[in-house]
Amino acid sequence: DVVAHVALTHATQTNEAGRCAVLLPALAGIRHQPLALIEVGAAAGLCLYPDRYSYRYLLPDGTDCVLHPDDGPSGVILDCLMDPKDDLLDRVPLVTWRAGVDLNPLDVTDSDDMLWLETLIWPEHDHRRARLRAASQIIAQDLAHLRTGDLLEQLPSLLNEVPSGTTPVVFHSAVLTYLSSRDRAAFIELIRSHPEVTWISNEGESVLPEVSAQ
Repeated sequence: DVVAHVALTHATQTNEAGRCAVLLPALAGIRHQPLALIEVGAAAGLCLYPDRYSYRYLLPDGTDCVLHPDDGPSGVILDCLMDPKDDLLDRVPLVTWRAGVDLNPLDVTDSDDMLWLETLIWPEHDHRRARLRAASQIIAQDLAHLRTGDLLEQLPSLLNEVPSGTTPVVFHSAVLTYLSSRDRAAFIELIRSHPEVTWISNEGESVLPEVSAQ
């Protein structure tokens, strides 16, 4: 019998700029701005640029309203549903510093990395591929610092680099579910040891039950 040994060179690592539509209200609601964003599990860092995308809100009456970055319309437009009880945002958040950490950060200026991200999009989702390409062009003009390593090890030093006069914001989307319960507990303890940090968690309710119950 012939036994084939295959070495895996990539792990599933999606990165979706569309998640900024969920993050935007939380970021815009932070009173003290400008913001310094740190994303754990950043991949290529597409979600570190919520201030560089446009947002099209479908209003309850069937019309829509578009929110643009301060410097004008973006090449990326994210469609959002508007809850009737919520107020429409009047501007994107002010972000002056951004960084991320990932076990394997991806570079939007690297053709192989971009091809890998496109490969992870469902074949019929042409709009997501177009959005990925447009977002990569935007962030390539101002690349955030993406650090390679374990989030528990790298986050403290990134927090130390946050410029004075900014509000540090640590956020993540569908990341903590991949950590062990012990590491998740350590992450919560780490965040709570920095009361100056605003923490935004975009995870399933079962991932952080001790936080969701508070």
